Formats: sequence, C-alpha cells, structure tokens
Amino acid sequence: MRIKKWQLFAGGAVVLAGGLTTAIIVSNSFASNGVAPTTRPTAEAQQTPTPTPTPEPQPAPEPQSAPSYGDLVGWDQAGTTTVARVLPQVGDAAAGSVAAYVDAPVVDKQTTVLQSVAKVDAGAQYTFTAQVRSATAFPEPVDAKIVVGDTEIPLPDISAAWSEVTADVRVPAGADTVAVGLVVTGPVRGLGLDAVSLTAVTGGSNAVANGSFEDVKTDDRILNRSLILPASRPVLAVRLPEGAASWKALDAAGKVAASGKADLSSPISSVDLTGLPQGYYDVSVEAGGTSVSTLLGVVDFDGVEIAKDDRFGVGLHVENGIYAGAADLAASLGIGMARNDVLWRDNETTKGRYDFADHYVDGFARLHAHDIKVLGIVNYGNWLYGNGQVPVSGNAIAAYGKYAAAIADRFDLVGLEVYNEFNHARFNKSSCGTSPRCYVPLLKSVHDQVRKVDPKLPIIAGATARYESDWFDGLWRAGGLRYSDAVSFHPYEVSSKPESLAGIIDEANSSMTANGKTTRPIWITELGSSSKTGGRTVSAQADYLVRTATTALAGGAEKFFWYDLINDDPDPGKHEGNFGMYYQKSKGVAALQPKPVGYAQALMISQLQGRAFAASESVGKGIQSHRFGDEANAVRIVWSPAGKGTMTLKSDVPVAVTNMNGATRSVAPVDGVVTIPVSPRPQFVQTSAAPANATPTPTPTPTVSQAPAE
Repeated sequence: MRIKKWQLFAGGAVVLAGGLTTAIIVSNSFASNGVAPTTRPTAEAQQTPTPTPTPEPQPAPEPQSAPSYGDLVGWDQAGTTTVARVLPQVGDAAAGSVAAYVDAPVVDKQTTVLQSVAKVDAGAQYTFTAQVRSATAFPEPVDAKIVVGDTEIPLPDISAAWSEVTADVRVPAGADTVAVGLVVTGPVRGLGLDAVSLTAVTGGSNAVANGSFEDVKTDDRILNRSLILPASRPVLAVRLPEGAASWKALDAAGKVAASGKADLSSPISSVDLTGLPQGYYDVSVEAGGTSVSTLLGVVDFDGVEIAKDDRFGVGLHVENGIYAGAADLAASLGIGMARNDVLWRDNETTKGRYDFADHYVDGFARLHAHDIKVLGIVNYGNWLYGNGQVPVSGNAIAAYGKYAAAIADRFDLVGLEVYNEFNHARFNKSSCGTSPRCYVPLLKSVHDQVRKVDPKLPIIAGATARYESDWFDGLWRAGGLRYSDAVSFHPYEVSSKPESLAGIIDEANSSMTANGKTTRPIWITELGSSSKTGGRTVSAQADYLVRTATTALAGGAEKFFWYDLINDDPDPGKHEGNFGMYYQKSKGVAALQPKPVGYAQALMISQLQGRAFAASESVGKGIQSHRFGDEANAVRIVWSPAGKGTMTLKSDVPVAVTNMNGATRSVAPVDGVVTIPVSPRPQFVQTSAAPANATPTPTPTPTVSQAPAE
C-alpha cells in the first residue's frame, strides 16, 4: 500500500455517496420536518412587531478532559498507522466519566474509526441516539458520519458542547446483528462520541455493549496519552480507587506550586489540576492508599495540540520498539518533521525488489497520520552490491540511486538526505574513502533517480559529522551544488559555545558562494547534547536546545533537528543513552514523561507561534536577543552567554517574560523603559510594540569552539 498521495480530501467538504437510505426516519432536532407553513389571509392590516434582537452566540467551553491510553472494550478502534488517535477521553463525558475520542489531522480515505457489533431482532425497528462534540468553540461542519448497518446518519454542525444525534433504523429481515460505526470522511480534530444507544421501539435494553465507553482495558495508573497539558484545561486521567483523592504539584525548585482534592466516582476518573499554571512539574496523586506520580509540562496553547512548526524536527529510531509511540510524542511538542534512517540492507534483500520493513512502513505511516513529514536518510551500503557500508562500484552507486527513488515513491517525505556522516570513518570504511570526490557520485545518482519519480522532493547533501570546511569546499568545487536542494551538517563542535553556530552557518554560505557561485538552504539535521550523570544537567540540556535552535534560525538556517526524541537507555549514566526529549517508560504511567528539554521544545514552539525570524538586536552589553515577528507583535528570545546581564527596552506598556520553566511574569515600564535581568538561561520576551532602542545589528561571528563532539 502506498501512502504517498495526500490530496484526496484537500480543499473542501466531501459529499456522502448514495445519499440517505429510506430506512432513516429523521427525528433529528437539527433537521427540518420539510413541511412548509401555511399563511392565512387576514381581514385587517397588522402592525409590524418590533423584531427581537438575535442574541450573540456564546462559545462552548473547552471540555475538561484528557485523551487517554486504553482499549475501549467491545469496540474495534482504528490503528495508529491509519488514524492518529482513537482513544478513551476521560472527563466531561456525556454519560459517566469516559467518552470516545478521535483526532485525525490526516485522513487519506473514508475510514471506520470505531465499530461495535450489536445483537438485534431481524426486521425490527430501533431508535438510535448518540452524543457528539468537536474541539471548536462554535458549531462547524465535521467530516464524519455514523453508520448503523446500511443506514448512514450524517452529523450536524457541532461544537465542544455535547449535541444529540438521533434516527430511526429498521433492521433488515434475516439479520440478527448490525454494525454500529463512526466513520471519518476527511480530517477531524477532537471529535467526541458518547452515550451510544440502539433500542427497539417496543422497549428493551441498549443493544450496543459499552455504549457509554466506561469499560476501558488498561494496566497503568496515569492514562494521559500526552503529558504536555494545555494550560486552559490541565487534567490527569487516572485509574485509582474510587473516593476521595488528593494531588500535589512540585515545581522545578521542588516547591509546592499547587495542590487540590478530587472525588473519584468511577474506576477511571479525571483529576482537574485546578490552579496549575504554565510550567514543568512533578505531580503526584493519591487515593485509597494508592499513589502515583509523573513529570509533566503545562503549556499555554489553543486547540487539541500545539500547532506544528515545520522549522523543527527530531531524530527517531523507528526500528527500535521504544519508538512505537514516537509520532504522538513528537506531535505533542509541536514538532513538524522527523529524521530517520531507511537502511538499504533491510529493504532490498533481492536485487531490484523493494520490500520495506514493517518498522519503516508502520513507523512512517504513524508519522503521516499525525501530519509529520519524514526526512529519510538513504543509509548505508548493501551486501548485494559488494559493500555493507558504502556503495563504491558503478553498479552499486546506480543501485543506491534507484533505492533512493523507491523511498521517495513510497513515503511522505520532507526530503532525502544522502548518507549519514560520510566524512566520518566510523560510518565510512570504504576503499574510496571519506573525501567529497567519493561522495559526489552517490549524490548525483540519488538526484537523477529521484527526479524521475518526484521532481520536487528536496535532495539534501552533506549530513557531515561536524562542519568540515575543507570537505565542503571540495564538494562544491566538484559540482555538488548541481545535485543539491539543501545542505546539511551536524555541528557538535559548538557544544561548549552554542552561539558559535552562527559563525559556522556564515562559513557554510561563504563556501558555497566562493566554490559554487550560489547557495542552498542550510538544514541542521542533527544536533543534541547528553544529560548523562556528571555531564550537562537536564536543565542545561534544555537551555542548550533553545540557544542552538535560536542561533540556527537567526543565522539563516531553514530547519533544525534535535537528536533525539527518546533516551535510548534507561541508565542515566550512559552518554549515548541520554540525548532524548523524553525518558523511557515508567511503571504506572502510560505516556512517556517529558524531560526538561522536551518541555523546552514545546514551550519554544508555543511561544513563537510560527513567527518568522526578523532581526538580531542590541538590547544590552553581552546580551543575545533575537526577534521573531513584526514590531507590533514580537517574541524575543534572549540570554546572556557569559553570565548575568541586563536587557533594556523602551516600551509604554508592560511586557510578558517567560522563563525556561514556563513561568510568566509581567514587567512594567518605568519612565518608558522595561528592565529585564538576563542570565545564560534563555527567556521569551513578548512585546506588543517596538522598543525604540532595539537596533537591528549584524549577527556576530563568534570563534568556533574546538571542543570534542558529544
């Protein structure tokens, strides 16, 4: 099955094929009865009454609920390779404490996302009812319908408030079961379903088993599908003993930030973390002598998740079992791209035949379902062509290009990267060696073959270990720019001085201009830092991400990929195992817990809200200040690399300052000047008017540190 063509439902609503069957008797409160009212003549003129003003519609409040992991007993749920999320939703249910929840930002074809089989009497007439809602404040159309047997029941315009759908359904003669299903015909966000009932008009019990979705199979205690919670509705879904419960949230300093009580009335219940503001916390819940705790982040965002920012990517290893939920984890942070190997040896085991391994097919399908684009790495060699590391012979190089084209033809990609760290002997022990002279034939082969199947797909050249200036000079002199749409490198040499990345980007652009007479966009496709015990702390790792990502974007890089998403080892002392944005799974907690670096990524994306880089500004001695957005609505990311400093801005109104732990404070001007203490830890400064003394300056070119790569 190909998942490459995505335009099926783009650009408008989908018309339901075939119309409604005659089995539907509309008793839907949203439908007209179709009978035109009659007008009686009158013998005398009537005074025209004063029209009553139409009241303004009021927005429906967001449900205080949490999409959660678990199997809805008695229902078949669409898999995550097809639909992003089909889950229980705990809290603010129409009946009980649990509803069904569907979030599908990408739908390639009409799909049954939930289905249960009900036992019925042949030929009998039934009344169907259900409650539905969406994630919108006001009623809007939704690309979904309910199907009962052969009867299609369209959904009305719905909002975040529960609305009832009802219809009469006649069971065909000879049938003793009917399928009850929820079908999506296009993308839907935050669609809820609850209180599903199919009852004979002559009376009797509900034929739909678990129609209120209260029966959920799960082994964990904290069930949230994501531990990045919206500030407007921070809710935990828990499986704890019924009765009185209490909760407590500790901030990054270990102080109590908020606490509260809850009444757990069901085996699975919601706990509203009332009063918990944006921030990174350690939250514990106790009920009936059972307690459980988790790390989580609260972020101020609208909608079902943080809006994706396609400037940010992350490295994955979908071939590793711990990455089964990677798409959901990345989407929760607002990340728009994922970089992953597509190992040649795994997918072409017979010459000329491409059978992609399940971990790529399923892993990339999950990313596609979440609308996350893949940067595929065409890696490495293949023993079918004489070398398990690097293609060297003419036949092997030609086969390598054809394999790249097969990847492009199969998957939803943002680009194809030609090899990984070709210049590094760890990955390249070929007879030709690591020189750019040996790399150009691979680059040309991929370019030429991919152009045949997808002429617009970017081909990314380089992907080097560090930025090796002589290597790139040689690549461009050898004609590499002709076969490249962008250039990438992994500048781990900036480890001790993140701001030196600006100078590397300048050098890369100068090299292309001097040796190739033109330039290409720069992608930083791998950069990270370990939080191993005795190395960078987890908070310093978070700072490093924001400082390097900001420097990259301010320096002109088009995209930035952090390495990697999940700690590869549960041992905190392992260097290679602690680069991730998430910890590995903890007992009793369904979702992976975010590290401070994961929270920092979510916070940065939510603060920027898609604002483009505008200028680097002088706001104080030794202060890094990079403005995103126009003067009227700007976010500045600021820090002082050398230590404490002071930032001053002229402003007539207060500005909002958010620190790396998510805490936001308002700083008022004094005599028209806002003064903000600055440290090596970045802060986000949001202003509504241009500070008069913020003068754009050329980005300085720091000296590049020669610290060892991490």
